Amino acid sequence: MKKKSKVIGKDYDKLEKNNLCGRIDYYGLIAKDGRIKIDTKRYKKFFAIPDSKIENRHSVYYLPTKQHRSDYKCNWFRDLLAGYKQLWFREYKSFIDSIKTPKQVEDNARLSYLSDGVLEYDEVNAKAFVAGMKRTKEYKVIIKSLYAQFFHQLMSSIDALCLKMLTACGYKEEDYTKKQFDIYMQGLQGDSALSFRQYTNYPLYDRAFTVWNFLKHNSLRSYRSLKQWYPKMVWDPEDKYQNGESALSVVKLDEKFILDCLDNLHLFFDELCARSFGENAEDAQWDYDDYFEEVVQNQIDVIVNPLDL
Repeated sequence: MKKKSKVIGKDYDKLEKNNLCGRIDYYGLIAKDGRIKIDTKRYKKFFAIPDSKIENRHSVYYLPTKQHRSDYKCNWFRDLLAGYKQLWFREYKSFIDSIKTPKQVEDNARLSYLSDGVLEYDEVNAKAFVAGMKRTKEYKVIIKSLYAQFFHQLMSSIDALCLKMLTACGYKEEDYTKKQFDIYMQGLQGDSALSFRQYTNYPLYDRAFTVWNFLKHNSLRSYRSLKQWYPKMVWDPEDKYQNGESALSVVKLDEKFILDCLDNLHLFFDELCARSFGENAEDAQWDYDDYFEEVVQNQIDVIVNPLDL
């Protein structure tokens, strides 16, 4: 092992002498047989080590557990949620914020009446207040509809990704339900299998799914299921909801709930992938070849093309 280290040092001396900082091996990355091995002693001269555990090994180089980020199934869901969070702030939130609120309508009406100079101040305030009140109902419908559109798109994408994951694991049925999802994943866990409801983070997923199910079906059964398991997501104090009424009229769908889903739904899938595939979600953020190669390549790009032209 000492002999190998000496050879590595000699190689680095040669690379440094010739100023070959545009090569990945200059930074301690050794490419061989389609994989990347890391000489952590050399690597940490330039970059922070993502986790100290990679230095606790008996080999000269560290070989990452996976080759690509997508080799970890937990990252499928993390990346999907991250993409939707960007979409929310880049498109939906800015659009929602541009929609005139009842207060803005009231203020605009007040300014308009005052500029006319016809009405007394009390009359102006009264008419402006009425204009704001008229806006309230339609504003709530517009905003909730946009929330529902985004949430439906999010949950539909998550559901599709769940089926894609099952298919990658050998699932061959033509139909798919959450119950089938649960049962099939238990089959991958062997003797230690647990149903979803036994998971610590299942309520995060189930709450979102149950809200989505109600929004899709607008049925009394889906309403009762949501009210039974997640009563805080329903506003219907007199319990008057009937079959076929819009779920939007009683479900509590707002930005806080959407952001909570975007920020925390990954915890259920992290737990699922840990139980089913032995994945460590925190390690999955760095323990793959491409992570180290990207860090090094970014540094090379700065050196070779500092102006990013």
